[in-house]
Amino acid sequence: MEYYVIVYKNTHDAMLAEKKLTENNFDFKIMPTPTSITQSCGICTRFEKENEITNIIENNIIEYKNIYKKTKEGFKTI
Repeated sequence: MEYYVIVYKNTHDAMLAEKKLTENNFDFKIMPTPTSITQSCGICTRFEKENEITNIIENNIIEYKNIYKKTKEGFKTI
């Protein structure tokens, strides 16, 4: 299964993002950040829909460190 993960610089940024994403009715889950991606923040947000990621990027809705796409081969930065 493919999905997208947004990682943050720190927990404070992750909590602010969670608040903004909830206010804007995004469909996401909070999950532990895979250590294979980064060790800067222990939590990240997971999205199933590419259009939500596109919306976040194009409209600069939240501050984030990186966005990754998870495929069978692993995580790739987008």
